[in-house]
Amino acid sequence: MKKEELMSNFPIRLQNARKIRGISQSELASKMSELESLWPLMYKGVSSTAIEKYEKGIMTPDSDIIMVTIAEALNTNLSNLTRPFTVTIGKFDFRKKSKLGKKAEEKIKIVARQRIEKYVEIERLLGEEIGCDASFKDKVVRNRDDARKLAAELREKWSLGLGPIANPINVLEAHGVKVIEVDEDPELFDGTSSTVDGIPMVVLNSNEGDPSNPKHHNTYERRNLTLFHELGHQLMNISADIPDKEKENICNAFANEMLIPSTTFLNIFGNKRNRIALFELKDVQREFGISARALVYKAAQLGVISESSHKYFCISLNKNKELRDEIDRTMMLPQHSSRFERLVYRALATDVITVSKASELLDQSVSDVLNNYRLNTANESNS
Repeated sequence: MKKEELMSNFPIRLQNARKIRGISQSELASKMSELESLWPLMYKGVSSTAIEKYEKGIMTPDSDIIMVTIAEALNTNLSNLTRPFTVTIGKFDFRKKSKLGKKAEEKIKIVARQRIEKYVEIERLLGEEIGCDASFKDKVVRNRDDARKLAAELREKWSLGLGPIANPINVLEAHGVKVIEVDEDPELFDGTSSTVDGIPMVVLNSNEGDPSNPKHHNTYERRNLTLFHELGHQLMNISADIPDKEKENICNAFANEMLIPSTTFLNIFGNKRNRIALFELKDVQREFGISARALVYKAAQLGVISESSHKYFCISLNKNKELRDEIDRTMMLPQHSSRFERLVYRALATDVITVSKASELLDQSVSDVLNNYRLNTANESNS
């Protein structure tokens, strides 16, 4: 790589890689010193001052050994420190009053950027770029009813009918929406969203958390709601004068409608009820992948039950742990995004990329990539 290219890419890549690891410039210098034994008589060490200058673009490493040592100390691939910036990422939309600190938010944004860059790269190598065929920016959304109408339009546009969506992540990715996963504490982070080259991107928390603690359990149903909630943020043009809290409610209404259309809901539960049995809620939860809490909330929003009934339901959950645990119990195993990984192994199998390139894209060791590749090809040959 030419020196001017290194200067343009390396400083920010180095800074980002260090922030992902959560270490200071001094700590990085110390980690590099611990690796001196790998190259005796060839590596003289790097100070924290030098690393600061690298990150500011004032100075570049004067040897390949230093570059390799930096990559080793950061537990990353050398190419990750020098790869060019190939996509334009929009502003990330984090929930207002999020429990995440600024450092955690920044780390999530950096990881998401790195992964989406690789996602788009493999798409381009295979000629598999998909444009998103949904946008409602020309329609101003002012309330939850507007959001439900747009969700109904999107379901029709994507030919989803009025039934359950078997695999929501696959549906979004089939229509061009990029889904990226990061590992974070489920109590602090559900998801965020942005755009990549103008196409919606949803970032989900891959950490499934603790099944014994609902607050820390990132269930299938919770991820589904987050997925469409964040999609709503990117697709809808919510009026600027709407308070932030109500904007979140509007996105929740959009997500709820995407998971179970109002027409379907009313056909199942009827137009007016005094109460809804737990069995009914869990049965519909299992079929549509939407939580029992969200179903009761929808029942109140549609007037199937009264607001007082919904309030009583919430109070009952707070008082009755056994009922609360049953209501919050997931009915399915979480699903994860797999399109990017499938594309990488497809490119490897068709000799579009090398094993080392696959290793770089997947952030896995060459041996792990080869083991997965051989297992897949063995399965194919035996089928």
